Amino acid sequence: MKLVSFHYAGPNETLIFINPEHVVAVRPFPNTTHIYVSALQNHGGPSYYPVRETIDDVVKRLSG
Repeated sequence: MKLVSFHYAGPNETLIFINPEHVVAVRPFPNTTHIYVSALQNHGGPSYYPVRETIDDVVKRLSG
């Protein structure tokens, strides 16, 4: 299993680790990038992690 680290875009500068095999989409926003994963939230909505890296950096890290 490969894990890629990202800086969580929340109140604390926490490192999170995401398995690229579980990523289904990435979406850029003005100050963050959302990484959507295959696990669903409690209410059936998509799960995502907002990170501080740019969309280009996220795609590069997940693809590498």
